[in-house]
This record gives sequence, structure tokens and C-alpha cells, in this order.
Amino acid sequence: MLNKTSGISVHGGSGINAGIIEILRIIRVDIFFLELVHRLDKDTSGILLLAKKKSVLRNLHQQLREKKIKKYYIALVHGLFKTQKIITNFPILKKKNKFNLMSIHKNGKPSKTIFTIKKIFLNSTLVRIHPITGRTHQIRIHASKIGHPILYDSKYGNNNLNLKINKILQKKRLFLHAYQIFFLHPKNNKKMCIKAPLDQRFENAIKILSKNN
Repeated sequence: MLNKTSGISVHGGSGINAGIIEILRIIRVDIFFLELVHRLDKDTSGILLLAKKKSVLRNLHQQLREKKIKKYYIALVHGLFKTQKIITNFPILKKKNKFNLMSIHKNGKPSKTIFTIKKIFLNSTLVRIHPITGRTHQIRIHASKIGHPILYDSKYGNNNLNLKINKILQKKRLFLHAYQIFFLHPKNNKKMCIKAPLDQRFENAIKILSKNN
């Protein structure tokens, strides 16, 4: 398990020579097999699982397909939630263009995300997010669709809202962090829970927003 930093790709491609997995394979020549169990967006920080055995990778992928693996995220979003919890069910479709963005479309794949309030600030909200499905950019596009885009989301965010928050926050990043994951241990079937603490920039942003309430 790694606690990935925002701004680092998990794998190479699309103009990126190498990501975390390629770098680790170079550094850890003692490990014969090393693969990503799942992915995180370049600008999303947090838990990243890797497998050192094919049997482990197959088991965890099976758990992903059967939705036995549960992931939880923390995010700072624009605006104030009117209810404690928001459940979204918008189907997501991949656009066929050079940007490969996702969109809400009736012909898209079923997608479900649960947003729950953790703390409310003056013009933003700290939320806990549980994606039931795992579509590309799902959390980001669902947050934007319900009118609460994630702070500094360059793909699905709101630049005008970001400019307003600039007056409060000086250090910018996509404020989305994968902080908790539940799964069954591939060897003994024991229930596992792993947490990844927020990085300093995220922690500082919460402190600054709290002071400006």
C-alpha cells in the first residue's frame, strides 16, 4: 500500500514516460511481480494498493468486480450541502475526443456515489464520499453534476468559484483524497481496513477554512 501524493501519475502513458508502478519496478528489482490493483487519478492523493503476486491480484480484482472492496474518500467541495447526505445515480459515458473526458449521459454506464457532510465552512463543505461503482472520474463528475464541484478540479470544476476561494487558500491542488479502504485478505479472508492520512496541504486547507468560518 502507498499513500500517493497529488500530482503523480500511477502509470505511464498519454505523454507521461513513467508513473509510480514503472518507477517501483525499477527500484524494487527484487520483486518479481508488481502490479496495480486499482488506479487513482494523477491529482487525487491517497491509498493505492499494489500486488506482488498474480494470485493476490486475481483475488483482489474479483473482490472489486463483486463490490466486496469498499473505498472512502475525503473532499473539499464548493457550496453548502442542503442535506446531510446526497446519493447520486447518474450514468457516465466516455467522450470520444482527445481529452477523453467523461459525461453524464443516458447511454452511459450505471454509476452511484454517496456524499455525506463532515464539516461545513463559509462557502465550501468537507465531505466523505463512498463510490459504489468505480467509473473513471466518477466522484469528480458526480460532484460537479450536483452543483458541488471539487475545489481546483481542472477537468470538471468551476473556475469562477476557484477564483473566489483563491482569496482564502494559497496552496492549490485537487482536494480529493482516498483515505480508507476495506477488503478481504486474499490469503486468510480476514477483514482488512487501511487508512491513509491527509497530506499537509489538505490539512492546512481545512484549518484555514475553519478559521474563516
